[in-house]
Amino acid sequence: MKHRPLSEGIKAILQFCRDNRVTETVQHYQEACKAIEKIYNQKKIIDYDEDFTANTIQELRTQLPSCRIAKYSLNRYIYRTLCMLQDYYHELPFRYIYPLRIPYKHILTPLFEKQAELFKSSLTLMPLTVPVIYSIARDFFYYLQRQDQDDFSAITHEDMYSFLRFEYNDHKGCMGNVIYTTRLLCNYLRNKGYQNVPSELLPFALPPSRKKVLPFFHTSELKKILVQPDRTTATGKRNYAILLLASVTGLRAIDIVNLKLTDIHWPELTIQIVQHKTRFGLSLPLDQEASAALADYILHGRPETDLPYIFLSKMMPYRKLNDKSGVANVFNKCIKQAGIPKIPRDGKTFHAFRRTMGSWLLNSESDPEMISQILGHHSKKVLTRYLYLDTASLRICAIGFIDIPVRSKMYQ
Repeated sequence: MKHRPLSEGIKAILQFCRDNRVTETVQHYQEACKAIEKIYNQKKIIDYDEDFTANTIQELRTQLPSCRIAKYSLNRYIYRTLCMLQDYYHELPFRYIYPLRIPYKHILTPLFEKQAELFKSSLTLMPLTVPVIYSIARDFFYYLQRQDQDDFSAITHEDMYSFLRFEYNDHKGCMGNVIYTTRLLCNYLRNKGYQNVPSELLPFALPPSRKKVLPFFHTSELKKILVQPDRTTATGKRNYAILLLASVTGLRAIDIVNLKLTDIHWPELTIQIVQHKTRFGLSLPLDQEASAALADYILHGRPETDLPYIFLSKMMPYRKLNDKSGVANVFNKCIKQAGIPKIPRDGKTFHAFRRTMGSWLLNSESDPEMISQILGHHSKKVLTRYLYLDTASLRICAIGFIDIPVRSKMYQ
């Protein structure tokens, strides 16, 4: 990474803050920038110093409390500014949130941290799969670290099986992911030249995981949900457009919150996007009601801002909604107002709109290829997860006990 003047990064940070933060917050960032520049001047450093920045960030992580009041302190803004400097000089976009705590439960020594990063860079998987595999891989290197096993050429089958037992308590429901990651690690280490690492691990297949049958919404329930937003307010217009769009397109929550103004092609009344999960392009028609709801929010409810996203927060600093907390809050509020019973893990989530679309298409005897295209699946095999929603067809397939002798009274 080439060295550039610190002033260049400071200027970019302040410009970003002026464009996206309220005046009071900008002043906090200005104070933090002055404090950082003062330290650089004392050290007689002109260019951005990566080592100094990384060390200071680590110190602040250990010193600052994670409670909310910490974000109003000068050191909290210094921490954020240093993180933004790191992103700027690594040519990464600025983020709105810089958490104090790293998301991984184990801290690795430099030797194992380097191996974990090298393993991550060797992965050729879907972007959304990499964090899951990487997290388990970090657990593997932490296990070796605990065993003082820094000689990878001495790894045996017993080490691998001991690691699986080590992971079991935290991954009882997804041991398939752990075994898959362990196999990837074996291949990775062998490709690095550690030929004694086991080449075969658990040749048998795990039994298929049990899948819970999750519900979809009936037409009467959808009507109750869609009448809840107060469409006389800006927030109500936004919430109604989100819910209606989900119900008529089956789009995932993350694709809805990532919708940009340029993704709506008004002359053709279509939405054209690249899906976040599959990275495949998708073009969907918009019916009149959904297009009217979108237009009503964009013209009469959406804040005036240069942000490209359609669905924004109602308060400054304006930003796009979060696909988890933001959309979930909208959905949970409306389903509660609609009087539809909901308990934790009952499947009545925003994703139920997508299952509803799948069930409608199946019940209308649509072509599987067309269903896959509408739902944006990368394979027609994915349709099998919607088959259990077609109860009418399942009843046709059911076989009775007429020709089978029944001896137990429980079946009579």
